[in-house]
Amino acid sequence: MSYQPASNPPAYTDDPNAPPLHDPLADDFKYDTVVSGCELSIRQQFIRKVYTLLFLQLLLTTGLGALISMNDTAKSFALNNTWLFFVSIFGSFACLIGAFIQSKKYPVNLVLLGLFTLFEGYTIGVATSLYDSGIVIEALVITLVIFVGLTAFAFQSKYDFTSWAGVLNSCLFALIGIGFIQIFFTPSNTMELVYSGIGAIVFSGYILVDTQLIMRKFNIEEEIPAAITLYLDIINLFLNILRILSSSSNDN
Repeated sequence: MSYQPASNPPAYTDDPNAPPLHDPLADDFKYDTVVSGCELSIRQQFIRKVYTLLFLQLLLTTGLGALISMNDTAKSFALNNTWLFFVSIFGSFACLIGAFIQSKKYPVNLVLLGLFTLFEGYTIGVATSLYDSGIVIEALVITLVIFVGLTAFAFQSKYDFTSWAGVLNSCLFALIGIGFIQIFFTPSNTMELVYSGIGAIVFSGYILVDTQLIMRKFNIEEEIPAAITLYLDIINLFLNILRILSSSSNDN
């Protein structure tokens, strides 16, 4: 009785033009491994992608906001068509959710990110048009200085700021509740100053937390959600600082 092999041995080829074999583990690695579990070069590439997207978001938001708040024609159009303001708010929420759901589907994720940033830029532009341009520029500079300083500190610090997430979330929900109540009342300058001061502290804490958390929460294909997370921290910090400066100038 002759011996029959149970199966054919795997085929190998030395042809350099042969297409590479697909490794299913590669996809599992991309989607299941967070950035902190990757090698240094991959972590650095992810950080570059995140902060490049963040820079472009901030550049677009600043440009659109400046156009609306500092151009009399654009400001008049925005203030006389308030329905566009509410459309931009709901549009930003819809694109935000879509960008997180479709975060790994190129180029849909980039389109949603761009639309989200456009809606946010329009909203910020309308909001800042109600303030003096000097105060807006001052708030922008202060925000960028704080963000750069906190980002550098979070990257080099050995302290785990992510442990603050629970406390910050509780403070955020409290601020949202107080803000909802303020809709029915006219807060004094002192109350507005205290509220905005606490808000600025909270979102400064979020910058520290999220700067470290993006390495532990997202995988290497999720640079868009990571960029959006930091972008929202910066925008909320800017708005709170803007209110602080405005309330302080009204008291003087």
